[in-house]
Amino acid sequence: MQKQKMTDSKLNNVTSEYLFPTQIAKGTIQNFDDIQQNLIDWIYDYKEKNSGIAKISNKKGWQSLSKEVFVDEGFEPFKDTIIQCMDQLSKEFRIFRRLDLVQMWLNINGPFSYNVSHRHPGADLSGVLWIKQTPESGRFVFDNMDTGYRDAMLLYGMDAEHLEERKMPLEYVPQYENGTMLLFPAGFTHRVEINETTEDRISLSFNLKIM
Repeated sequence: MQKQKMTDSKLNNVTSEYLFPTQIAKGTIQNFDDIQQNLIDWIYDYKEKNSGIAKISNKKGWQSLSKEVFVDEGFEPFKDTIIQCMDQLSKEFRIFRRLDLVQMWLNINGPFSYNVSHRHPGADLSGVLWIKQTPESGRFVFDNMDTGYRDAMLLYGMDAEHLEERKMPLEYVPQYENGTMLLFPAGFTHRVEINETTEDRISLSFNLKIM
């Protein structure tokens, strides 16, 4: 068989596309310092009166047994501010139907406590408001349980900076501070790392449902 002469080949019209992104939205409550300490005081007072623990994703920490803390009398001073911010943030998702608050609970993660990877079945959007935290008290982490686990071997072989730039890492830690509210699809897997400090990490979580 006659050998074919090898020639230089060139590829034209090279493009890359990035499919099926997941939206998250976040914002920081204005003048959060004005309500932060009163909010912390209410949460500790609530825990003292309602010591039951919801043992779902939380390990070694305290999570309110009630998922309707928004009806507690102590929440009244903060209700307008938090609900209005929740409504404003939800508009980022361009949902054209009514969105109702169906669950809200409190979290206090003391030393060595954490939350395992989990989702929020039965809801459409989930959210968290960070009230008192530092990175060392346990970072909030999104796990790429869908494409990340499916393509794990491929992703481990790719350039890390490219993965970060294109929002394709195996895990993602959003930037936040005290007073930041984050909203995300309820089926998006997330966890909280171990609290490596002697201080409590305090947050408020909630679920929204499209009606």
